[in-house]
Amino acid sequence: MTVRLTPERLTEIRAGQHSYRTTEQLDRDIRDLLAEREQLLAEVARGKDTASCGESTPAPHRAGHAEVRFTAYGLVPLIGPVVEDLEPDYYGHVHRQLGGWLPDTWSGEHLHGTEHMEFAHVPGLVMPTDTNVQVHTKTSRDGSRYMAIQWRRERPSTAQHFGTLGRTA
Repeated sequence: MTVRLTPERLTEIRAGQHSYRTTEQLDRDIRDLLAEREQLLAEVARGKDTASCGESTPAPHRAGHAEVRFTAYGLVPLIGPVVEDLEPDYYGHVHRQLGGWLPDTWSGEHLHGTEHMEFAHVPGLVMPTDTNVQVHTKTSRDGSRYMAIQWRRERPSTAQHFGTLGRTA
């Protein structure tokens, strides 16, 4: 793995960008910048734009594609994903759902039950990492498979949910 460009190296490249003395200097700078670009793209592709549980961005949200990595099953692609907030349950837990169609070429199992989601990459959204989720996969009449992934976001505090508990005198 290559080392990220330091601020000093970037300053050096910018200072010399209009006055290269040799083609070797120019080639070295271009190689360094391209390597830096590839590293940044690889980090984004691995789901580095995710956040810890409870720090995700507002829903609903639609995207063209998404990827979810489960500990037991690896990377699962989703087509036409939709992220939405679900109504709070009886106990006040707020859940979020990521749903999308599985590609016909994906030959994995029908996932269901509790799974450990390492990360979810949905372009334009910050998603939770390393969290337990409920997974449901349904097959439609034409054989297409739809996967829904749900996780608990946060629980409101008792004072928020039920109002103030104490009385003022």
